[in-house]
Amino acid sequence: MSFRPHRILLPGLLILSALASIAQEQPPPKSTQPAGAAPESIIRSHKLHEAPALTGTAAAAQESVQHFIDWASASYASESEDVYKALSAARENRAIAEAFCEEVSRSVMSDYSRTLVTLGLLGAMKSPVGTECLVKFLHRPFPAQGAVIDGEIVEQTAMGMLQAKVVDGLAFLRSADADKEVFWAVREHPSRVVRAEAIDAYLWNHNDSADAKATLARYVRPDEKVFLDRVRRGDGEGAKQFNPKLESFLKRHPDLMAPNPVRGTTEPKGAGSKANPNPPSLETR
Repeated sequence: MSFRPHRILLPGLLILSALASIAQEQPPPKSTQPAGAAPESIIRSHKLHEAPALTGTAAAAQESVQHFIDWASASYASESEDVYKALSAARENRAIAEAFCEEVSRSVMSDYSRTLVTLGLLGAMKSPVGTECLVKFLHRPFPAQGAVIDGEIVEQTAMGMLQAKVVDGLAFLRSADADKEVFWAVREHPSRVVRAEAIDAYLWNHNDSADAKATLARYVRPDEKVFLDRVRRGDGEGAKQFNPKLESFLKRHPDLMAPNPVRGTTEPKGAGSKANPNPPSLETR
């Protein structure tokens, strides 16, 4: 399978800058827990290609994980492989995996961006302990109510994005047990965002094969089968490569095509129009 890191790990700077914008419009739920380091301080201290080692047990493991999350939160796309190598080396260290999981529990109500990054790291780690943590998080109750902004319940939007990151990690495992959880999310999760991401993540990790689509088709809701054909734009892919794929998608799903613009048949009769050729007066009265 080709190395496709950004399915699991978004570059930290992109995560932090995007979430900073979201936070201005959608404030996170209040919490009594202390917040972690400010994003700007993490970014300033970042050292390229110098991932902290993930070692130790007990308190040492906790400290190691904290440093690693700080570093990964400010990582660049070019450092994705560094992150994977460090996580792979620590895969059998139960204390490290538990420390990541504990950080998810601590940060989920106080630091949304840190929770998102940590869930991504757990998925990339492929640890049995980490997998248990991801499954438990996927089945957290989905908020039924909360603060409404622009017609959306903020708590639902936040949890949906976090659980979508979880299904990315589970699909990345490509194991029978993890796939069962992905299929559950495709069929049963209350959030359309999570269901759509589960479909996309499974297809991504099976190279968009016909067999993968046939497998998913058994679980996808009838009104969401369009997600099986969703067009994906690859890295570095320009209009010349992407547009034919989009045209093919729209031919299969013509109901999704935007209607052609309709030219008006009448013109306004205000000053300056054909019906009233005299321009408006510039005098100040």
